[in-house]
Amino acid sequence: MIDFSQLVVVIGKKADNSIVTMLGSGFFVSNDYRIATARHVIGNEYENLVMLLPHISNINQYQDVSDNTCKYANAKVLEINPITDLAILKIEQSGLIMTPPISSLDNIKVGERIGIFGFPHCVMGRRVLTYHETEIGAKMLLESSGIKAKYATLNLQTRPGQSGSLVFNPMNGDILGLLIGTYAPDSGVNIAGINPYELNQTSYCISADHIREML
Repeated sequence: MIDFSQLVVVIGKKADNSIVTMLGSGFFVSNDYRIATARHVIGNEYENLVMLLPHISNINQYQDVSDNTCKYANAKVLEINPITDLAILKIEQSGLIMTPPISSLDNIKVGERIGIFGFPHCVMGRRVLTYHETEIGAKMLLESSGIKAKYATLNLQTRPGQSGSLVFNPMNGDILGLLIGTYAPDSGVNIAGINPYELNQTSYCISADHIREML
C-alpha cells in the first residue's frame, strides 16, 4: 500500500483561544504546499483556517486517539470553485515537498480498485488517518449552473470528516480525484436525527483534472 501519511491532512479553524476545530480532510497537490479540499469543508468564512501538521510518520504507526494536541500552520484560500465544490488552500513553508502526479478519472475503469486516504469522524474530534479501498461503481457527468463536471460513484459508505479525502490509483499512486461526500437525498423523514436514506448511501468523488484546472 502506498503511504500518503505526510500528504493527507486535516483542515481546521482556529478560535481566539487557539483551540482548533477540525473541519475535514485535504491533501497536498503541489510542491509549493498548495492543498486541495472540498469547498463545503471550509464553509463561507475563510478567516483563521489552519492545516494540522501530520501527527504520524507512517500509516502503520499506532495513532493515539487520546492525544488532543496538535501543531498547525495557517492556511489561506487561493481559489474557490463553488460549482465543483473545490477549494485550493496554501500554507507558507520553506523547502519543497514531493506530490504524486495529478491524473484523472479518465485513467481508471469502472470496476477497478481505488484507494482513499482521509480522516473519518475528525469533525467529531477523532483524528485518525484512515485508508479505505473500493471500486469505481460508475462514472457520471453532473451539471451545475450549466457546467458539467466529471465524477465517479464509489462503492463505499463514507463518514463526516472524509470530505476532501485523496482518491488515488493504488497501482501507481496517481491522484484520481477528491472525495466530495455522499449521495443521500432528503427522505422527508427523520428517525432519531437520521435520514433513512443515509443508511444506504453511496459516495462520489470529482475527477482530479478539475483540481489541476485551479492550480
